[in-house]
Amino acid sequence: MKYWSKSVLSVYKYLQTMTNTIDKIVLNIGKTSNNVSVISYTSTFHQANKILELVDRKRKMINLKVATEEVLSKMDSSEKRILTLCYFDGVTSEMIAQLLGVSLRTFFRKKEYALKIFSGIMQELGYDEEFFQSEYSTEKWFTAIYDDCISKVVETSDSLDKFLVKRVFNEVSKIDIRCNSYV
Repeated sequence: MKYWSKSVLSVYKYLQTMTNTIDKIVLNIGKTSNNVSVISYTSTFHQANKILELVDRKRKMINLKVATEEVLSKMDSSEKRILTLCYFDGVTSEMIAQLLGVSLRTFFRKKEYALKIFSGIMQELGYDEEFFQSEYSTEKWFTAIYDDCISKVVETSDSLDKFLVKRVFNEVSKIDIRCNSYV
């Protein structure tokens, strides 16, 4: 559960941008829906299915955002602050240790404890391994981040930011509005 928690916290700050992007794509599909071309094999049926698929993806992103906020609202302020500084604000570990007035080693222990609390509350609220597997297994960008959290490929928040932005926009760019499937 620890890795799902890290994944959720890592993507949180991108969820709003991603949902806004989906809104723009859906709007674009709607605007071009009367320009059906025989050459591109796009039909109203396929466009409607694409819109439904995108709306479902947006629902999943909104659910991640709401779940994260719900879990954070149930946490003590000190643990919430550590996670917020680390994952949302992108503050370095050294800087957070200074802000807290603790050694770097103590900070890492506090961060690990905060993640444990976050994971526990997620499970209590029903956001467990089974939930993430069933709900997000088709979201390749999210499962890739989960896999990278497990393999610890992405260590620093700066490289994580670059990795997430690249992964998210690669996924969005793969949406083909001319056919019924996600590329």
